[in-house]
Amino acid sequence: NLFFELTVFENLRLAAQRLEAMRRFLLPTGKSDRALAQVGTLIDRFGLHAKIGELAGTLSHGEQRRLEIAVALAAKPSILLLDEPTQGMSHADTADTANLIRDLARNVTILLIEHDIGVVMDISDHIVVMHQGKKLAEGAPSVVRADPAVKSAYFGHA
Repeated sequence: NLFFELTVFENLRLAAQRLEAMRRFLLPTGKSDRALAQVGTLIDRFGLHAKIGELAGTLSHGEQRRLEIAVALAAKPSILLLDEPTQGMSHADTADTANLIRDLARNVTILLIEHDIGVVMDISDHIVVMHQGKKLAEGAPSVVRADPAVKSAYFGHA
């Protein structure tokens, strides 16, 4: 979660603190070299230069979602779990977020839960379709798209 009363920089800085060795964990934030380097990398990667001094609570919905993803990446995870990252976004923000996720997938494994079928089909290498708590289909987007059970469950026809 974001701290809405803190700036973009401060949110990223707090999340990146995990990268510091335990013996350096309680040093003043200006002395946390690894964390500060990671913040700089994330600001560059997510195009947040113009927003670093803004409070997270004043960002648009799309910007907040992008910052949430950056915060999640601050500690350099090996897997990134994204639950409906495009929910409530405009078409432009959705397209930008989909491109961002596609780019991030080159460096980190992403588990995506998303109801926007177009986004899922566009950015996924492998899809598992769930329906009423059970696995309905699994495979490449083209395989899942052609599956009769998926068509029936989600589009009302076989």
